Amino acid sequence: MIISKHSLPNSFGKLAFAFIGLVCFSLTGCRSAKVDEAPLFIIMGQSNADGSAMFDPAIDSVMQRWYESDSNARKMKIWYRSSKVVNQQANALGEPARWIVDGDTTDARPGWMDLWYRNENDRGRTAMNMIHGYGTYSTGPGTDCAQGRRGIEGEFGRKFAEAYPDKELYVVKLGASGSFISSWADSLDNTNWNYFLEKMYRPAIEDLLKRGKRPKLIGVWWMQGCADQEKSREYYQAALERLVANCRSQLGFPDAKIYVGHIIKPGESTVCPSGSVQYGQGVRDAQDAVAAGDSRVETVDTKDFPLQYEANFNGYLHFSHAGQNAIADELIRRITAAGPDSWSTYVAPTR
Repeated sequence: MIISKHSLPNSFGKLAFAFIGLVCFSLTGCRSAKVDEAPLFIIMGQSNADGSAMFDPAIDSVMQRWYESDSNARKMKIWYRSSKVVNQQANALGEPARWIVDGDTTDARPGWMDLWYRNENDRGRTAMNMIHGYGTYSTGPGTDCAQGRRGIEGEFGRKFAEAYPDKELYVVKLGASGSFISSWADSLDNTNWNYFLEKMYRPAIEDLLKRGKRPKLIGVWWMQGCADQEKSREYYQAALERLVANCRSQLGFPDAKIYVGHIIKPGESTVCPSGSVQYGQGVRDAQDAVAAGDSRVETVDTKDFPLQYEANFNGYLHFSHAGQNAIADELIRRITAAGPDSWSTYVAPTR
């Protein structure tokens, strides 16, 4: 039966249509209810992005107290997938590439885990490091790996939670020690980018969207360059510009903010002057050029961040635990200064 306002008494008709209108408004409101925003932070690059810092007992004790306290509302997550790095004799460019592949560990299935300051994957919380072939578990035998390595995300999460206590945080991270930029941004290789995109990023985003969450990109932290010390500025600049473009087009954030870790010149480190022996001026010039030409790309000066001595490298190459935390603090400083209005809204990319 079709109801018209003319077929009902005037007062009843008004009430009926008011009720029908309220129902329609409610249903429409349900369909268009505000979607929960999901702040997202991405970490990519080689070992200093993955985090090769040996644990520092003093810093760990501070991290542990906070992570196990009520100050940690457990609103921070990081995407987990067992993976490892394998050596290649040569990729299509003739480089001894370092490719990311699925890991041998079976400690947990892919999915979100609680963001933690170290790797405890079998307990549902992790920092997602995958240094030295131990998969993401990273706690194999040996004095420097027994406690797992440290990246920026433990400190980043802690400071983010302090700055934005009411917000969630989702981290997607993938680092390949010793990887060339070609494995991330050259059509002749880009193996690591494809692994990140298909096996890490897309499953993580699809899960958020399925749960009614709208990703908001805080930024991308890119730390890489030592492997490309022999590359020309022209090559590295073109590759880095391609990586930035891919982050914006393929990840679904057209105005993504990219933070690039400045590669340190030999003698430039204020803490360890003999550090950063794997340096290429072409890489440094390329990083500067890309940032100069793109207002949404910023370099982060890393010369004041502590490095650690490692006997197997006969020197200082990786940021220490204090150095990794200093990077996180600087990123949080910039992110909070810009504010949430600067975060990028997700737009589903066309595949």
